[in-house]
Amino acid sequence: MIAVLLLLFSLAFSGVKVLSSEFNEAAFGIKVAGDGLCFVGRRSSEENGYDALLGFCRDRCRTYLLSSKSDDYSYTVETHGRLCLGGITSLARGNMDLVLVLFGEEGIEEVLSFGGEGNDMLWFIKQVSDGYVLVGGVQGSDWDILVVKLDKDLNLLWAKRLGTGYEEYAYGVAEYGRKYYVVGRSNYRGNWDAFILEISSEGKLLSSKLFGGGGKDYLRYIGLFRGKPLAVGRSETTPDSDVLILLPESGIYKLYDGGEFDYGRVFSADRDTVILMGDTYEGGTSDGLLIFLDGELNLREAFAVGGDDVDSVRYLDGHVFAGYTYSLSLDNDVLLGDVRHLCKSFVGEKKFREREANLRFFPYPIEERIYDIRPLDLSFGIRSLKLQENSPCQE
Repeated sequence: MIAVLLLLFSLAFSGVKVLSSEFNEAAFGIKVAGDGLCFVGRRSSEENGYDALLGFCRDRCRTYLLSSKSDDYSYTVETHGRLCLGGITSLARGNMDLVLVLFGEEGIEEVLSFGGEGNDMLWFIKQVSDGYVLVGGVQGSDWDILVVKLDKDLNLLWAKRLGTGYEEYAYGVAEYGRKYYVVGRSNYRGNWDAFILEISSEGKLLSSKLFGGGGKDYLRYIGLFRGKPLAVGRSETTPDSDVLILLPESGIYKLYDGGEFDYGRVFSADRDTVILMGDTYEGGTSDGLLIFLDGELNLREAFAVGGDDVDSVRYLDGHVFAGYTYSLSLDNDVLLGDVRHLCKSFVGEKKFREREANLRFFPYPIEERIYDIRPLDLSFGIRSLKLQENSPCQE
């Protein structure tokens, strides 16, 4: 099986692309857009903090910076018709606010911003049947879950703040039927547990529960597999961290252990295969993680993705992924790749095993309330950015 897989990983330049400059860049989100790719992230600012990094790749990559001269960064991107929809957290007015940017091959076309009374942080945008759902966090005295619904024209429909008086953060959302599954983490029980919320399309909380054991557990992403919700994250039920996958409806879960510290960030799937990506740490080194599961979620193969230094995979859409690498220069560089065309110099087999643990659901008495979030008029500087394109797969 390994030989077959390595034949699939051709040496094509398109397999891995690295975008770099003399500053630090990283990509945190990627999305297939027609025959191109959108990606988002951040770049160390020449003035202060970070600027939001936005890119569109077809034959070549065009990149842009959005800056408030304070911290601006993007963890998530979706599509909006022919354009990309980047989600940014900005400190333009001191507090964190949500910023949405419509951009494409010709540059940035529109910037929208929203904010409330606290620090509003955006982790993930999901396009749903009748608009978009945004999830993240809102901070007053503590961090609560933030869920925002927009219509197809990006008009605000509703916003909810959900919390327990402890710390909670939402990282992912998926549409299932006429409701949304939201996942993240909460320290309501002392240690971190994963949470799963069910919210109606009108914004009403339908159910809430925690999932974990005696260690630290969280869910980073949720999508659909064979038409049912499937979530991925990590579990520290032993001194190290293992990749966790969970079927929230049934409570069936599996752990995958590669040694020291492993966790899942995202997956994509067809009927018979789940491609799971994240990060793996062992012996002081860090690499991206690529795991193939069969249709029953049994472990098939696992690989470390990266070079000789720090590498990280942050998101996967279909077969394409985004992250960052320190392996090819003295600075942090954008890493873009396609799991179908990785080269042998940038991927290595990694031993993983399935492991048992005692994880279960717990009550989660979370409170919901309407959150007063409104459109803002924030000012940003926008400029194009030329990044050098390289490939570690020229063997």
